[in-house]
Amino acid sequence: MTATHKVQRRRLLISCAKLGVATVVAPSIGAVLAHATPEPPFGSGYAAGDGARLFFVRVGEGPLMLFLHGHPDNALLYESQLREFGRDHLAVAPHLRGYAPSDAPEAVEAYAMPRLLGDVHSLLDHFGMERCTLVGNDWGGYVAWVFASAYPTRVERLIILNAPHPAVFLRELHTNPAQIKASQYEREYNTAAAPYPVWYNYYRSDPIKVPASLEEGAAMRTPDLAAHFFSGVGTPPATTSLRVQVPTLVIWGMRDPHILPQQLDGLDAYAPDLTVVRIEDGGHYPMRSHPELVNQAIRAFAK
Repeated sequence: MTATHKVQRRRLLISCAKLGVATVVAPSIGAVLAHATPEPPFGSGYAAGDGARLFFVRVGEGPLMLFLHGHPDNALLYESQLREFGRDHLAVAPHLRGYAPSDAPEAVEAYAMPRLLGDVHSLLDHFGMERCTLVGNDWGGYVAWVFASAYPTRVERLIILNAPHPAVFLRELHTNPAQIKASQYEREYNTAAAPYPVWYNYYRSDPIKVPASLEEGAAMRTPDLAAHFFSGVGTPPATTSLRVQVPTLVIWGMRDPHILPQQLDGLDAYAPDLTVVRIEDGGHYPMRSHPELVNQAIRAFAK
């Protein structure tokens, strides 16, 4: 969850430039990746999500490994991981709703957690897979935490890269002045007057709101996360506890300026089968800054 749209846009353009993409023309991403990494071959397509059509990049065959990005990214965020794990998996990275050429609904409620969970179900179903290894960063990781907790039969392993568990994030916004300060940028997304970018709706639909101060946080009503996350879901959850029972790997860049390392404190209460890999000089995108280390950690965890 990054700070400003301009910085995010520049980072995306830089990441594309590294792959030889002059401009972000989303329908050609599969061709670009195929040109950059001829073996294994990359492909692309569309899946019908929960009321939104989702573009995806895919590579390889085998057990499904599903990669969910956050803002301001897309499938290109995981280029190194797609290349590595496409050797022995069906590695798939969709563009989340709101990120072209996936559909971008205008309504705030189209970005609420029930619809995002529905998108993950739809992606598994599109590829004919009952289960997957689920990987997520930023908003993609936020969704992955909830999906793995509610639908353990559909997730073999969970891998999180700098994405807060919702219950821990809520705790930190009520108790940690440093996290409150680091998250102030979210307040703009929640209060901006229309018209605004559709991706603001990820924040506007989330029940967790960032207070201006510790004192304001103490006075705010604590949201019922389960009620918000699972009301109206298409597939009934096995549990609404937000506790993840599947094996979980968390890879954390310790220099993330927006999601602070205190998000790791007490995390095992929500993921008892937990492995944590800390990258001391990593930031919000360890898969991009330390791709070999990240790939090695995932390989070791998946054995």
